[in-house]
Amino acid sequence: MLKIGFAESDITPPLGTQIVGHFNDIRAEKINDPLFARAMVIDNGQAFIFVTCDLLSLRRSTVMQARQRIEEATGIPGDHISVSATHTHTGPITTHMFGGSPDPEYLETLVTGIATAAIEACQRRVPGTLTAAYGFEGRYSQQRRFIMRDGKAQMHPPNGGTDILYQEGPSDPEIAVLWGADETGKPLGCWVNFSCHVNVAQAGKTISADYPGFLAAAMKRHQHTAFVTLFGNGTCGNLCQVNVYDATSVQWGLEFSQKMGEDLAADVLRIVPEGEKLDDPILEHRGAVIPLPIRHVPEELIEWARGMQSVPPEEDYRERCYADMTLDLMERQRLEPLVPAEINAFRLGDFAVVTLPGEIFVEFGLDIKLKSPAKRTWVVELANGIVGYVPTKRAFEGGGYEQRTAMSSKLDPVAGEMMVATARALLESMWR
Repeated sequence: MLKIGFAESDITPPLGTQIVGHFNDIRAEKINDPLFARAMVIDNGQAFIFVTCDLLSLRRSTVMQARQRIEEATGIPGDHISVSATHTHTGPITTHMFGGSPDPEYLETLVTGIATAAIEACQRRVPGTLTAAYGFEGRYSQQRRFIMRDGKAQMHPPNGGTDILYQEGPSDPEIAVLWGADETGKPLGCWVNFSCHVNVAQAGKTISADYPGFLAAAMKRHQHTAFVTLFGNGTCGNLCQVNVYDATSVQWGLEFSQKMGEDLAADVLRIVPEGEKLDDPILEHRGAVIPLPIRHVPEELIEWARGMQSVPPEEDYRERCYADMTLDLMERQRLEPLVPAEINAFRLGDFAVVTLPGEIFVEFGLDIKLKSPAKRTWVVELANGIVGYVPTKRAFEGGGYEQRTAMSSKLDPVAGEMMVATARALLESMWR
């Protein structure tokens, strides 16, 4: 018998919290909308828990602590519990980045919040049905890297700019839904997968879950206040919401973020009636932790970074920050040349979910989808830890922000291919 449960826990940080994703110290002065950890459990004797958090990223140690508490309370194995971040840029710092450090007290609150959501979802398990649905939303999944007329790659070129030559890569407009209802047909919650950077609100000193939060709020209005919507972001390391060929529209800000979330909610409601009911589906899991190599830091970059140490941070904080990260990475590569990366594959009947621990370029997600033995496969990034950006080899050749050597982009160019190969092997092992 299939049982399903949903729950959510508020993980909003206090005012005064340092906002993530900035080179300078930005502190929260306002809360536009709360942040949540949301959980869905699927159980037919074999059980999975998916948890999504309104955060930029999660440390693997945070995930492991939360898993331990959940496993102790529910008996569900820790590796059957996937915890991912939506990637909102208007939340608290939860990992070391750009010179900022997480607040230990908030991290403890976060572990409790993740565990609370998962444990309550298990307690709320009821016999029910699961529907898998999928469709397309082409307005908001856009390639954000462009090859310019000088041959270099640029992230976010000016809208309508005439120096754009072509987009460096593809996008992924698929939207997927796992919809849970009880035996009477009453909706309980859903899990949504879509690929787009969660940096739409650009709200400065304001806390916001960005468009995934507006999606969840819209679904509550359409269903009921207890309805829970998880958002598993797809491989969007090089994707955003901006159509750069539209030079007239404002495609960012809280108002646009709300519109985007509500449009995605309308997509969910449109495609679910045409979805496929999973009657007592096969539930299987495969997982692996693989070592990914840290890239070699060339001598000329080390010399530049050492030279920057004499520049006061206030004169060029961004470049000084990159210099500091370069030297940190050089030492990290010497002492610990390999980074553990946890990759998971979950089978739900004819469908599959793959989770990867980084900001993954969309080409890798599409490759997994294309070569998967499942009827449809959906890929979630920033799950169960953070290994930084995972660009393609082509992106390394073009340059740009995402591949610039730093603690936020530290892996060797082979890392993405290693992730794809592992994911494919895990998937194929469940369909033999």
